[in-house]
Amino acid sequence: MAADEADALRLGRQIVANLNHRRLGPAPGPVEEPLYDAEELAGIVPEDLKVPFDPREVIARIADGSRFDEFKPLYGTSLVTGWTRVHGYPIGILANAQGVLFGDEAQKAAQFIQLANQSDTPLLFLHNTTGYMVGREYEQAGIIKHGALMINAVANSRVPHISIVMGASYGAGNYGMCGRAYDPRFLFAWPSAKSAVMGPQQLAGVLSIVARQAAQARGQAYDEDQDRAMREMVEAQIEAESLPFFLSGRLYDDGVIDPRDTRTVLGLCLSAVHNAPVRGAEGFGVFRM
Repeated sequence: MAADEADALRLGRQIVANLNHRRLGPAPGPVEEPLYDAEELAGIVPEDLKVPFDPREVIARIADGSRFDEFKPLYGTSLVTGWTRVHGYPIGILANAQGVLFGDEAQKAAQFIQLANQSDTPLLFLHNTTGYMVGREYEQAGIIKHGALMINAVANSRVPHISIVMGASYGAGNYGMCGRAYDPRFLFAWPSAKSAVMGPQQLAGVLSIVARQAAQARGQAYDEDQDRAMREMVEAQIEAESLPFFLSGRLYDDGVIDPRDTRTVLGLCLSAVHNAPVRGAEGFGVFRM
């Protein structure tokens, strides 16, 4: 009988230590500490999420030896992709660099995810995206088709996925970066994170346009004061409901973590997923070209 909670944990660890558990996944390689101080992670994300930051600064503070073998660094530069190790485990990283995902970034992500599945390598998604670029020019260039490539790759990938929301994670960008709807093995948020279907100003603007057009169709004058009040109410509500503690309390993630603990949390997650074999998908269905 345990004397208290701490003693119960001690007894539990003692029992598990004698189970002679055998991992089915590959063992980790040698572990190296990053060259840069993890304490600096607390100041990398700007207070204003509209200001972009370089995710390589984050990767340098969580990767073994701060090494990062970047994949296609000159192509689709709004998305950083590459290979590294964390606590000795190999991992592929996709990290948003400029917020918006364009067609090049979506195609680059799809290629990288397929490579990770061919090499049986887990994937880490570092979110800071407002979504896919919209507009006539980008739609004519195939952004819907290219975005579908990326989401197809994420949906059909079979290697373990881990997601961390560092900054913004809005709309379809949340799907493309393996948000909760795409069932990552683990999903954590930093205190700086915000996530919603749309940004507060964008959603308020859409509702205002719809209400204005409805009034015009009825031949009625539009009440600008009421519109202003509606915008303020919607923006305040969506802003409050996009904060990490609100979302975490509703199980949209697995917890809010201190950015400085990210490497430790990733090490625990990778250790857990390697209890089972790590095998990638053998096929991805049909991609629209």
